[in-house]
Amino acid sequence: MKFNRLTLSLASALVFVFGLVARAQQHEVKPPKVNTSSSSVQLGDKVIVIPTPEGYEEASTQFKQIKDRFSATEAPENDMLLVHMLAADCELLRQGSKATFAQYTKISVLRQARALTVTSAMMTAAIEDLRKQAVKFPDPNNPTTLAMEKHLERALSNLNSKQTTIDFGKPEILGEFNAGNNVFSLLMLLNVKLNQGGVEATTPMLMTVSYVRVKERIIFVYVYRQLESKADLEPLKVFTTNWTNSMLAAN
Repeated sequence: MKFNRLTLSLASALVFVFGLVARAQQHEVKPPKVNTSSSSVQLGDKVIVIPTPEGYEEASTQFKQIKDRFSATEAPENDMLLVHMLAADCELLRQGSKATFAQYTKISVLRQARALTVTSAMMTAAIEDLRKQAVKFPDPNNPTTLAMEKHLERALSNLNSKQTTIDFGKPEILGEFNAGNNVFSLLMLLNVKLNQGGVEATTPMLMTVSYVRVKERIIFVYVYRQLESKADLEPLKVFTTNWTNSMLAAN
């Protein structure tokens, strides 16, 4: 099996947030430490432990609206597993207020690969496919990207009961980091334009996408941060590196 069509995962993982918020509030986001709390996911006959980053909570099991939105905007071939949001954002949701989504995460898996034994050679091939797809993703005329825009427009229009259009613009690939035998991460910058019911907004977002091979399974790990300045790049890379390494250590 090939881990292909990653652009679908990249696109669908990001866009839902623009239907929820207009602009994020300022938050100090610290690099994560392995927390005593964690979640477990069943992938075939393997149980994968996912540590909860310090200062975060797993949100999809707490808030139906979060689970519904992440699930609806997931790539058709993926299963959404977990969503981590800032504890302060979860408290806002508990109070009935809007979350800021200053920084948040998602973990997904290729549905057909939930029980697949992923060898080191397959992980290497998956990373090479990620590199190839990442090169194509910035092209605004890429058929795969255009198809995902339409998929997300339909999903968000149904979720919000408002006609929604999306333009990914031209994403920027800002480089690879934390490349190893069992983990590989990319950093991207996106300026996504969303028109919802005639109200238009463009939000700059940083995103890291990681492949993590754990217990011979492969998961997709996404971390997002609303961009305030160039100073946001390094903290996001540190966060992603520490968190994905903690997954490997926990299993």
